[in-house]
Amino acid sequence: MHEQTHLPICAALLRLNAIAELPLYEAFSQFLSVPLLQQRDWDTGLMQDDEAVRALGLSLNWLKSKGLCLLRAPEGPTKVAFKEQPEADVWQMLLRKTAALGMELQPAVLTPTLFEAITARSTESSSTQMGLQDDLRALRELAEEGPTIELVNTMLSRGVTQRASDLHFEPEEAGFVVRARIDGDMLELARYGRDRFDAVACRIKILSSLDIAERRLPQDGRISARVNGEAFDIRVSVLPGVHGESIVLRLLRQERKPTRLQDLGMTAAQAELLTAWSNLPNGIVLVTGPTGSGKSTTLYTTLELANDRSKKIITVEDPVEYKIHGITQLQVNADIGFTFAAALRSILRHDPDTILLGEIRDEETARIAIQSALTGHLVLSTLHTNSAIGAVTRLVDMGIEPFLIAASVRGLMAQRLVRRLCDHCAVPDAEPDDAVLAMLQRMSFSDRSRLRKPVGCPHCSGTGFWGRIAVYDMIDITPDMGHRIAAGDGESALLQMLGRHQDDGLLRSGVEMVVRGATTLGEVLRSTAGG
Repeated sequence: MHEQTHLPICAALLRLNAIAELPLYEAFSQFLSVPLLQQRDWDTGLMQDDEAVRALGLSLNWLKSKGLCLLRAPEGPTKVAFKEQPEADVWQMLLRKTAALGMELQPAVLTPTLFEAITARSTESSSTQMGLQDDLRALRELAEEGPTIELVNTMLSRGVTQRASDLHFEPEEAGFVVRARIDGDMLELARYGRDRFDAVACRIKILSSLDIAERRLPQDGRISARVNGEAFDIRVSVLPGVHGESIVLRLLRQERKPTRLQDLGMTAAQAELLTAWSNLPNGIVLVTGPTGSGKSTTLYTTLELANDRSKKIITVEDPVEYKIHGITQLQVNADIGFTFAAALRSILRHDPDTILLGEIRDEETARIAIQSALTGHLVLSTLHTNSAIGAVTRLVDMGIEPFLIAASVRGLMAQRLVRRLCDHCAVPDAEPDDAVLAMLQRMSFSDRSRLRKPVGCPHCSGTGFWGRIAVYDMIDITPDMGHRIAAGDGESALLQMLGRHQDDGLLRSGVEMVVRGATTLGEVLRSTAGG
């Protein structure tokens, strides 16, 4: 076999499955009277000796082609490790070079599996370091070329034009795709060849002041730019993936256009109740829902309506998504200890009337918020729960005593986002299906005259939907409910007091939107499931 294939003897034996790798190389090590390196040696600090490689005027690729690698422990001489007995002329050349430099090389044997693992890792690391400057220089040049700049700018422009909240640059094995999140769903905008991705990624990193040389760790940055004539604060997130770095751009307009509560999807009664809450002299109003359910938008709109310049309003956010004129806005920075709790303690010295707290995440923040509410401040904040009444259970789980919750919380609100039917193509639904009829009957809605269904047109990119509206479940904490909360009643008892099931609030609000012709039952069920 060895003579027929010209394979080294150990490789030939392994190919024949004549013997397992480790026993074979233990015998090979004993035959040569050379120590055998194992995985534990590598795990305890043995590493590629890049200095020895450079000093000998060699390259990692050349050494690998000869079945060799130069390794060194943190303390100890350089080892020349091999998986097969080296060729005589190669070994003699190594001896001459090391003798001329006064170096000492200790021979060692290692298995092919470990050899491949070490050389693959070391070759990649070393070649990256050796060619890093040239690579970065070339990348920067590509990133500054017209086609790359045009591609990035075009994607930003298309994203803004199509009302995208996020742009996703996703590398694949043979190319990369740019997708946008529009009305909560992902839509593919374009596909490009893989050869363009590195330049595009570098362009985005340069714009967001990120390290273009770092490709192994996540990075976060930001870009301030004008797109289609509007000022945007673009949040950049980079994650290393199997096929390269996945990049997401969050598109945030720096200026918000004033919005009415009814424009968000609230009924007149809901808008009136939230307005009453926002005018309270003290207490806590909590908005609940999953990430991306529009909680911040609702709170911003509430603040804008309450901002008549007769009150001192301060917000603490992570991050500050929109800038509001006449309001003091703070951004937390956990890296320097400026957390929600720390910020909340400090801003109380500024005598605010209303405080918007981006999120209550822990007991410390919750206690300071409650203390603020009990000492004459109105606190608006969010919680991640599935339902409005679930906010009570969440605060108890954090360690807050029920009597403090009852004394401070004034209102609870849950919300979800549903896609709005496109007004350009939606048509009347004269014959709704059985599921719609059953839901209308369950919720005691008899009017079917305004039901609509999607069609799809160029304006909505064929989806049948344009924009999103929120559905709300609002619970006013009355004195009677406060007594029940203080007594420690759970969700079931509180819902029974309200005379409804867990899903009735959000679902009823959503079905009302269906009856008004704003959306479809499928959208409502998809968004309110579990809430």
